[in-house]
Amino acid sequence: MAAATILKRIYNFFHAPGAEAVSLTATDGETYTSKKFSTLLGAIVCSNYDTDSHINVTISGAVATINWAGQTDKNCTLLLFGKK
Repeated sequence: MAAATILKRIYNFFHAPGAEAVSLTATDGETYTSKKFSTLLGAIVCSNYDTDSHINVTISGAVATINWAGQTDKNCTLLLFGKK
């Protein structure tokens, strides 16, 4: 799987020990590997566009996969919860 393009590491602007936030340009099926956690416990993703397409995120280990029905190179925000 291809990796999503990081636009900004939002977590540099807030310091929550159990959270990591990042702004990405993503295409359906692209991945993001956590820079903070070895194991992800949960994830939330939201679109930064007004689209009717379904978006969700699945996690496995330290990798989050963004599933975004048919979208290509769109901005989204990913919030991860995990442990080191």
